[in-house]
Amino acid sequence: MKFSIRRFNEWLIVILLVVLIPMVFSFIRGDVYFLPDNIHYVINTHPSTVILSHNTMNAIDLFGGSSTTDYSMTWKSASMYLNVVLYLMIGPYLLFMGYRKAKQNENRSKPWYWYIGAVICIGSLSIIPTELLKKKVFSNTQESAAESRQRDMMRTELAEVGFATAQYEILQDGVNESFRVEDLKMEGLEFQHEVESVQSDTLIILVASTPDQPDYQVTMEVRPYNRSVLKQRN
Repeated sequence: MKFSIRRFNEWLIVILLVVLIPMVFSFIRGDVYFLPDNIHYVINTHPSTVILSHNTMNAIDLFGGSSTTDYSMTWKSASMYLNVVLYLMIGPYLLFMGYRKAKQNENRSKPWYWYIGAVICIGSLSIIPTELLKKKVFSNTQESAAESRQRDMMRTELAEVGFATAQYEILQDGVNESFRVEDLKMEGLEFQHEVESVQSDTLIILVASTPDQPDYQVTMEVRPYNRSVLKQRN
């Protein structure tokens, strides 16, 4: 067999092992189920999930008023160190030693531990795109949460402006066609509030917006003499 064909077959075997090993492992845990639940942490290609799950539980406890737990040496936390040794030391070492052993053979055939090292190294490469994807998702989630928080603050502030407008009309009889939000003399407003229209003193329509989200605005109907004084819509 030519050298190039044999080398191709060796890497083909490695790729098949990379695909088959997780499938067999999943079958053993899912159908046969004789391995412990935490055994998958031994070959966890994404050890950062351990830290993420711990921080998530702490966030839930903190939100619920319970005390948080510190990091401790458990099977899960110890597996992170095991994964680092496996992917950064054992895998490359077996791969390198396999190449050295192959050079000593006349036919350049790889020893059995070369295949193990190759599988570990290829498996470790899957960490990179997954972590990049996680970072992107986290960034998008954080940005979306910031936008939602700003919209909630905008709606809250508009409700305060709407209530002040109704009060201004009832107490001072001051709402007319020339009415502006500035007439309320409210200080500390973080968003832009404008009077869209004044349809007599029974209906004033206010609009809140912000330059940070130019495609979003909140509209509020203010009916000073109605049982339902404020009616907000996006």
